[in-house]
Amino acid sequence: MIKETQKWVRGAQKGSRKDFDRLVRRYTGPIFRLVYDMTGNYEDAQDLTQDTFIKAFSNIKGYRGDAKFSTWLYRIAYNAAIDFLRRAGKKIRDLENGLPRAAVAMDLDSRDLQFDEKEQIQKALQKLTPSQRTAVVLKYYHGMRMKEIGDVLGCSEATARVHLFRGLKHLRSELKAIKPGE
Repeated sequence: MIKETQKWVRGAQKGSRKDFDRLVRRYTGPIFRLVYDMTGNYEDAQDLTQDTFIKAFSNIKGYRGDAKFSTWLYRIAYNAAIDFLRRAGKKIRDLENGLPRAAVAMDLDSRDLQFDEKEQIQKALQKLTPSQRTAVVLKYYHGMRMKEIGDVLGCSEATARVHLFRGLKHLRSELKAIKPGE
């Protein structure tokens, strides 16, 4: 898969529309999920996904390969979502939508979560900072390694670990404060 992606990137850099379309098909789902997790709005996420690929297409020749292509693409999507939220005047900290799969980080079996528990996790996630929330989303929903998360957030791996650690700590604290049946 990595070699195939690299081949498509090289082809797209040489102007192959077909290779770029393959990249779009491969990464549309993950990019959509990231921006949806950040905005909480389906239509906005669709627009931001499209904007991400337009920016990627315009700048693909500048991709140097220092990071994985997917990390480069996630960084474009992350920046597009943050810019969108700022322009929209939304408080980034009050993002809607949640990440039920974050329950994995809290030693909960996500298959056994009831709807109410998922909703509680979503509410707890709303209270995280953008960096904490993104670190949790990328780690537990997208399965990224810490170095990649740092690349997406524009920080060091150590700083990304701090964002993830603090995010999980706040999630645990919020979830412990919720009494069963609330």
